[in-house]
Amino acid sequence: MLGSKLHSRLEGILACPVCRETLRMKRSRLACPTFARQFEVRDDVPVFLAEPVTIASSDHISNPLGSEYEAILREGKDFVLHIGAGSSASRFPNCVELEHQIFLHTDVVGDPHRLPFRNGIFDRVFAFNVFEHLSEPKNAAAEILRVLKPGGSVAIHTAFLQALHEEPHHFYNATEYGAREWFSGFQIDACQVSANFGPGVMLAFLMSNVVEAARQGGASWKELTRLSNTTIGEWADFGRAGVSNQRVL
Repeated sequence: MLGSKLHSRLEGILACPVCRETLRMKRSRLACPTFARQFEVRDDVPVFLAEPVTIASSDHISNPLGSEYEAILREGKDFVLHIGAGSSASRFPNCVELEHQIFLHTDVVGDPHRLPFRNGIFDRVFAFNVFEHLSEPKNAAAEILRVLKPGGSVAIHTAFLQALHEEPHHFYNATEYGAREWFSGFQIDACQVSANFGPGVMLAFLMSNVVEAARQGGASWKELTRLSNTTIGEWADFGRAGVSNQRVL
């Protein structure tokens, strides 16, 4: 269904992702004056992707952002761009949600590498569990810098010790130095592993993947039980033995 209106929070901030010219509504589409491009408005959500866009189930709700970020959104003092918002549980009035499909509160469907917004619009940008799925994360970081107001801030979470997920669009697991390189155009106040993705949590996550891989590979119940009963010490010994053998070779 094509929409014919835009939410008031989008008025005056949308721009062509190619030429950056301001877009205007024209016959239920957004029109670009420079390149004569037109962009679909679907269910009142502007769409800036060439591929077909799906509408997610309204029953799906994404994981909470965390109290710190939800407090910022609830306060509503800052104008926030939330990239990869998914299906947020609540609609926050001073937040623009950008996604690759239409979720419950999605405002714009677009590509983080080419944000469809004018320069210097947002006070803050959030992008949680997004950057590992971007083919050119440094370009996306530059786009975030472009749409931020002077003195604006960005907060991201991205994969470090994480198994393959959402394939084939899992491109990076970044170290601290990789994340700092992506955002080298910014003043970086903090870069750390969050408590919910600390080594213990990630070890548990990775080991659950090991057991699942064995199950899918045809391991018997007895073999799965034996694998599940192995200890951290046994895996450490196995790793040390592997390193020793590599040195010999």
